Amino acid sequence: MRTNHGRVTRLAGAALVAAVALVGCSAGDGYSDATGAVEPGPEGWGMPAPDPAPTGAAATSGMTDPAHDALSTFALDIDTGSYTRFRDAVSQGASIDAREVRTEEFVNYFEQDYPAPRDGLGVSIDAVELPFRADHRLVRVGISSAPASSVSRDDVDLVLVVDCSGSMDEAGKMATTQAALRTLVSALRPTDRVAMVCYSDEAEVVLDPTPVSERQGVLAAVDALAPQASTNAAAGLALGYDVAMDMRTEGRMTRVVLISDGVANVGETDPDGILSRISTEAKAGINLVSVGVGITTYDDHLLEQLADQGDGWHVYIDTAAEAERVFGTGLTGSLVVAARDAKAQVQFDPAQVAGYRLLGYENRAVADGDFRNDAVDGGEVFAGHATTALYEVALREGVSFEPFVTATVRYLDDAGEPVERSGSLDGSASATSPREASPRLRQDLVVALLTDHLVGGPWSTVVGAADLRAEAAALPAVLDGDRDVAQLVDLVDRATG
Repeated sequence: MRTNHGRVTRLAGAALVAAVALVGCSAGDGYSDATGAVEPGPEGWGMPAPDPAPTGAAATSGMTDPAHDALSTFALDIDTGSYTRFRDAVSQGASIDAREVRTEEFVNYFEQDYPAPRDGLGVSIDAVELPFRADHRLVRVGISSAPASSVSRDDVDLVLVVDCSGSMDEAGKMATTQAALRTLVSALRPTDRVAMVCYSDEAEVVLDPTPVSERQGVLAAVDALAPQASTNAAAGLALGYDVAMDMRTEGRMTRVVLISDGVANVGETDPDGILSRISTEAKAGINLVSVGVGITTYDDHLLEQLADQGDGWHVYIDTAAEAERVFGTGLTGSLVVAARDAKAQVQFDPAQVAGYRLLGYENRAVADGDFRNDAVDGGEVFAGHATTALYEVALREGVSFEPFVTATVRYLDDAGEPVERSGSLDGSASATSPREASPRLRQDLVVALLTDHLVGGPWSTVVGAADLRAEAAALPAVLDGDRDVAQLVDLVDRATG
């Protein structure tokens, strides 16, 4: 092992942040119909509030009328950072901006109950009647990959790009970073290799490519990290990718792991250049995992967008247990891509569906006509992961045994060949109440109600905080032993109390 402080680059990083639409925030206790009458909580959810008229009301209720657009298309996303960021904030008596709440990332954090495919991706669909809106369903489209335990991985070359700016001296950010890196390095094989770039005003290689058989030397380099001055994130990423390109070897995976609070405040190069570089390298098989740390001076959107551009995924590390989940026991699933350029397209039958609304995925939308255009980037799904899309669906009167929703996933396999798999659901297969639904679908309803509450969404006018707390409190009885669910109940209480 040797260090090299001679390689320095000066590139811009100040304006990498992608624009994200603002979301209004409001909330209220109790849920009511249009007349303002307060309905009972979850135990009385058998008496729903009035439903908007089923045809022309789709637009006024924020839903899409399938008679005008029957397809919903988006790139898959397995990020979880939005939820752990929320958890960290609530644990410290704070809150996060509504713009940082991404429903799909909250849902993705939790275990699901989808059958795992033997290879590639599998599709599952189920639904439950919404107790507070007549003739509405929560439809869950689940896409899962083969479990990581059944996947053998190639040796990996990792480039760790570490934010060593002055802001990393706040709120224990550097200590959290070092703890996460120790967990990661300890989980690697002796035949894996690690290099490390540290960036502040400039970027430099502080650990040349080193086999993990020299683990103590690698850990010593991690321990030597220290906050310095300003933040040139683009310089760090540019140098990190340069090192990754030099390390590329046939038969080995190459990954870049960025750990940062997302703040970038110095640099001179056009930000589009580094985003383009990340996207280009991703197409060459170098994926980016962005790891967020720190509750203060944190730029969530930068890190989330960088992971999207880098065909990787975004996590937020708030505890040692989270570092172990992502980089310890979950290391293979953090590194091995199960499906590339994955997109989902969900089709609704206009004869049965009056309107639909996708919950989340706001910045992952894909034009319907590009679903089978493999030149248009999709999302990468890693081994042992599931991604979930939730829809609110308004059904027309009458029961049909024909499918009212069909979901298709398209991705590229290891040979670069496109694969499509589909699933469908008819109205008779919906659970009639949350109590009749599968426990994980009931869990996802609570999570969706929570995110709706946090952003002042359309359900917050009819489902109050007390109702949300009561429904969350019922989860441990049906998901006994799931610590994440028990923690969710506590977070709902604290965030809505």
